Amino acid sequence: MVFRHAYGEIAWACDVCGDEGVITGWEGSPTDVSGLDDSYADGDVVAVVMSRSLFDLLRGVLVLDAASELLIARAQGTTEGVVLSGSAEAFDELVGFVASEANAETDPRRARSLDEAGAVLEAALAEE
Repeated sequence: MVFRHAYGEIAWACDVCGDEGVITGWEGSPTDVSGLDDSYADGDVVAVVMSRSLFDLLRGVLVLDAASELLIARAQGTTEGVVLSGSAEAFDELVGFVASEANAETDPRRARSLDEAGAVLEAALAEE
């Protein structure tokens, strides 16, 4: 569970093990997406549940636009996996970035995993 307070602290707690903590000083860090704007991304809302391993792979894609970054940053963990939810255009853009990285990948295993992640995203778009 994650809670962002108005004054900038992020409190987190694990509902499985009970561990908890507070994150401060994240503003301006490389992972700070608070200044990104995805209002340009149109389309119906699309949602998909994917495995943690595929989601972790998406988090490692090097080049993303603002809508794709926010799609990943807003993901929520569940007992079934990780839920990504956002506009169809954001999903479409993310599919393109994942495909581009898969095409440039020299490790065949990672390339196959990126292709699998792209297929999961494309399937969610097809259901829209």
